[in-house]
Amino acid sequence: MAAYLRPKFARMFGRFRSPLRSLGFVALAIALFSCEGNTRLEWNLQNHSSEDVYVVHKAWDYSSVPPDTVSIAAGETYLLGVNDILGGNSTPWDPASFIDTLFVTSAAGALCTKDWTDTENWGIVSQEERRIPSNWSHTYFFRVEDADF
Repeated sequence: MAAYLRPKFARMFGRFRSPLRSLGFVALAIALFSCEGNTRLEWNLQNHSSEDVYVVHKAWDYSSVPPDTVSIAAGETYLLGVNDILGGNSTPWDPASFIDTLFVTSAAGALCTKDWTDTENWGIVSQEERRIPSNWSHTYFFRVEDADF
C-alpha cells in the first residue's frame, strides 16, 4: 500500500515543487537585495605627545549641541564621534566630513598646528565586516605629537 501511495503522492506534490522552488528563489533574492547594509564611521584623536592635551570639538550631526572640551592624557586615544550610514560603502569618507570644529591645545596652552582638515594628516583603517548585506567600518585617527605644538 505504501508503494502505491508514493507515486500518487509524488505526482500530486511534484507539480508544486517547481513553482515552490521558484517562489523560494524569488523570496531569497528579494531578501538579499532589500538589505542595504551599513557603513560605520569612527573618528579618533591619538595623543602621542608627552603631556595631556585639551580638545574642543563639535560634529556636524550634532549642530545643536555646543562644542565639547575634553582632556586627553598622554598616550591615550579619544573617540571624537561615531556615525552609521545606511548602505555598505567600501570607500572611506573625507575625515573632515563629520567634524565641524577641532581645536587641540597642549597643557601649556600651545595650539596644535597640524591641519585636521587635510585628509593626509589622518590615518584611515577600512574593514569589511560582512559581505551580505555589505557592512563596512572606517576608523579615522588624528595623531598629535610634541612637534605639532
